[in-house]
Amino acid sequence: MSPHRYCDRCGTRLAHDQRGTRCSPCSKSVVVLRPEPQPAEFWEQPDVREALSSRHFGRVLRAYRRALGSSVTQTTLGTWLGLTQARISQMERAKEPPSDLRKLQQWAKVLHIPATVLWFEVEQKSDEYGSSETAVNLGDVDRRDVLKLAGAAAVLGASVLQDAPWQRLADALDGRRAVDGTTVRMIESRTATFFRTEETSPARQLVQSLLQHRAELAAIIDTTANESLRRRLVTAIGETEALAGWTLFDLGRHRDALRLYQSALENAKEAGDGPLAACVLTYWSYLVSHQGNTAEAINKLNDAAERVRGSAPATQAWVLGRLAEEYAQGGDTRALRALDRAMNVFDYASPETERPWTAFFTPSRLGSLAVSAYGRLEHRETDDAAASLLGSLPPTENKVRALVLADLAASAARSGDVDRVDDLSKQSAPLAVRTEASLALDRLWEVVELLPAQGRGSGAKTRERLTESLLQKT
Repeated sequence: MSPHRYCDRCGTRLAHDQRGTRCSPCSKSVVVLRPEPQPAEFWEQPDVREALSSRHFGRVLRAYRRALGSSVTQTTLGTWLGLTQARISQMERAKEPPSDLRKLQQWAKVLHIPATVLWFEVEQKSDEYGSSETAVNLGDVDRRDVLKLAGAAAVLGASVLQDAPWQRLADALDGRRAVDGTTVRMIESRTATFFRTEETSPARQLVQSLLQHRAELAAIIDTTANESLRRRLVTAIGETEALAGWTLFDLGRHRDALRLYQSALENAKEAGDGPLAACVLTYWSYLVSHQGNTAEAINKLNDAAERVRGSAPATQAWVLGRLAEEYAQGGDTRALRALDRAMNVFDYASPETERPWTAFFTPSRLGSLAVSAYGRLEHRETDDAAASLLGSLPPTENKVRALVLADLAASAARSGDVDRVDDLSKQSAPLAVRTEASLALDRLWEVVELLPAQGRGSGAKTRERLTESLLQKT
């Protein structure tokens, strides 16, 4: 029996035949993903004017919502501004107003608040060059460029720009145009970009953009009649949910991560996408392992391995590498066999082109899984494997570096080499905290538990220093 599914917005249980991730009322309420400009008299309403006079943007948001009526909720407003409902509520109730000028300018532009009623200046951008008032202030070079564009539009016809790929995507997201093949390719490209960005960006910088991307896809999928395009959109939603779940796991929001993994697995099933299901299950295995359930992590990874048996070599290598890591956690020597299989499969892999999530699975990432498995088994080649891997890492792979150093620190702690633990943790902890690398952070907390809690020796001092470093994570 399939697990129950719930609306990702209001929490209502979804009907069995509901294909999207939201109930019908919520799906309808988010079709308009961008606010429309309001007439001049809107901004002259007493409550709106009073809020603007207070120079408190949170009060402006509240007055704006109420002036538009019940159709615009805090959740809808959050979708428009790239914020959560909780953040909107907090801003509206806060005594102190938001003061980040860059954000104030961005929010004012999104809501189309006229510059004449604002208490701060909003920079004008190139998409406003169509007005004659702006064109008068352009320099000679810019004016010539505008004239060239105007001439080109006259010759080619305005429909050329209206039919540009990016315009088609914007129109589809706004509900003004049906989804087509070009639009879906752009959505798939954007989804792949999120996976690449995750490698170098902290989770908190990425999660809201991912959730907004997911909301946009959910809003347009039920309007897509072409079954082939719809299946690709279902896959894109599943991929987005898998990565969003991973970022939420990084941020310690485990219940939210679990909910997204469950939804992603449902979408993988609907799309008939075995490799995507394997991806979701592998991400999920980290969560259950973090909760101390190694046996369940192994079950999920074995299930994942079945989904890609004989196909998707990069995904298969990742699954087998994770399986080696979890076997090693319990001292099971099957870890070495799984690791050997992972390396053999990887010889046939093309991670950069297989799927969006496999771009991260470089030889360095496979190497980090090998170091982790070796370290947990207390294998004699652990240090040599780690030294070789660290020497090959590019400067940008800080998450991998933090994890390898943390694994070595854990291995040193198990063998009682406190001086080495101190040196390795000093290198790993700052990287792990700065990049919000949850795997490295988990491993370093394991190191803390392996060190003596009391006493005057170096072990207790190292434990105290490492704990203080890890508690700097906000």
